[in-house]
Amino acid sequence: MRYLLFFTFLICIAMTPAETHDPVSIYDFRKGTPMAWRVQDDTVMGGVSQGQVEMTDKGHARFHGHVSLENNGGFSSILYTLDQPVDVEGLSVFNLRVKGDGKSYTLRVKSSPEQNYYHQASFPTSGEWEQVQVPFGKMTAVHHGEPVDVPNFAGGPVHEVQLLIGNKEEQDFEVLVDRIEAR
Repeated sequence: MRYLLFFTFLICIAMTPAETHDPVSIYDFRKGTPMAWRVQDDTVMGGVSQGQVEMTDKGHARFHGHVSLENNGGFSSILYTLDQPVDVEGLSVFNLRVKGDGKSYTLRVKSSPEQNYYHQASFPTSGEWEQVQVPFGKMTAVHHGEPVDVPNFAGGPVHEVQLLIGNKEEQDFEVLVDRIEAR
């Protein structure tokens, strides 16, 4: 009898569908244009870095430019404020399809317009098209690059998304982006 109950239990587990979530789109450049994104460089703090975003003829966003360390600069970014926040509650990772230049980039998200900090995590690129995963639990809170004493990102609304390069190096950069989604 005990074995019968055990095998019934195993069969029930095997037949229970695994919980899966369809990806939740944050932004899909193949369906939108990078014109919705704005460049935010270190010039807001006196630096002289220069970034640009444009659409390629193959339908990818191309974020490129030069990061300068002059005048205490050192970053370039593109930023998008969503018309309606996207809820990623219950999900655990951001996925980006990118083709970088071998440099590290940072994904940042903000949950509301009133929030004065971002949650962020950096990821390397390989020079090839790849799916990059940024786990929510690795996204720490920062304000102007300084740590903020709040928990790591745990899901919830995404009101603003930012892609940034700021590796404390003077460098040219280029990354192609197809989409940003959460799973």
